[in-house]
Amino acid sequence: MANAIGHGGAITTAQVGSLSAADVPRYILFGDESVRSDWFVNVEPLDRRPRDSGWVIAPHTHPRFTQMAFCTAGGGDLSVEGETRAFGPGSVLVVPPHTIHGFHYQEDSNGWVVTIERNYLADLLVRAPALTAIVEAPGIFAFDADVMCVIVNHITSLCDELHDMREAKAIGAEIGLLSVLLTLLRHWPADETLRQKGVDGRAGLVGRYKELLERRYREQPHLSHLARELGVSQSQLRMACGSIAGMSPLELMHDRTLAEAQRCLAYTAMSVGEIADWLGFSDASYFSRFFKQAAGEPPTAYRRKKAF
Repeated sequence: MANAIGHGGAITTAQVGSLSAADVPRYILFGDESVRSDWFVNVEPLDRRPRDSGWVIAPHTHPRFTQMAFCTAGGGDLSVEGETRAFGPGSVLVVPPHTIHGFHYQEDSNGWVVTIERNYLADLLVRAPALTAIVEAPGIFAFDADVMCVIVNHITSLCDELHDMREAKAIGAEIGLLSVLLTLLRHWPADETLRQKGVDGRAGLVGRYKELLERRYREQPHLSHLARELGVSQSQLRMACGSIAGMSPLELMHDRTLAEAQRCLAYTAMSVGEIADWLGFSDASYFSRFFKQAAGEPPTAYRRKKAF
């Protein structure tokens, strides 16, 4: 299965998570490895960091944050899990936690980068599950100039609240962030499969299943055991995954395993045998067959093509 950023849409592979052998930098904000627990949202100009690094941001992850870049001028290329797609003015780039990503900007690109703390966002999604469609999967999404102007006005207000010494500025900042997210939601690309995500308890079940996969996928667990841990039947889990994710629970598990295999092949020096062992396969040949069937090419061919 090939990873790709669809035109104006999300990456087709399943989200990747925290248990990875891929050795790439993990930042709170790019270049910042310190622990900052005193804020739930950060806003900064899009050109602040790339201008000092030759307009290139090397592959890295943000374990604790979802990041959204709003490009108002210039453009460039977004690389996510080894796949690259161009973007230009009017684009919103979404990068969920743990996703390996990097940027190559055109000179003098500009806009805003909004970084949202994971736990705050999780609480927000409980109150407003429709927002799941916006923040769940990485991708590039295009908006017309009028909508982007409204979004930028909200971001400017949010930035003012964060940097001015105003009374109750945390409340003001939250209002500003919610205004940005609400505008995105109301003008999100008209894909009903995206809009329906998170509208009922099935989305919560799928979310818990994905979280459980992050802890257990390398064990090659039986679905019956996972369903039991979630307190549901296998049929309930299949129905929820099919309606929310458009995939079966086993397909989601295989997709997660494939994503990790691709990360290891692209970003580590592990041998095919070591990757097979890391992912819980009984032998390298079994892993190679799995990978070829899922990715359409042997792991060695994939590594040659994706080598950085």
